Amino acid sequence: MVSDKSDIVRRIISELKKKPMSVARLSAELNMRREFLGGYLEALRSIGKLEMIQVGKAKVYKPKN
Repeated sequence: MVSDKSDIVRRIISELKKKPMSVARLSAELNMRREFLGGYLEALRSIGKLEMIQVGKAKVYKPKN
């Protein structure tokens, strides 16, 4: 489990640079609860660091270029 907030953001973005992922897949990769990760992803999306793509019912996130 990651502890520092800046470390969490750095790990989220580095994992998403490898390939776009859903909240469930990314939470498994980072060993975080989906509820907490979803909050981080939405916050990063609102400040313009991530894009969200709706694929069926899943929300898939990728970094903005």
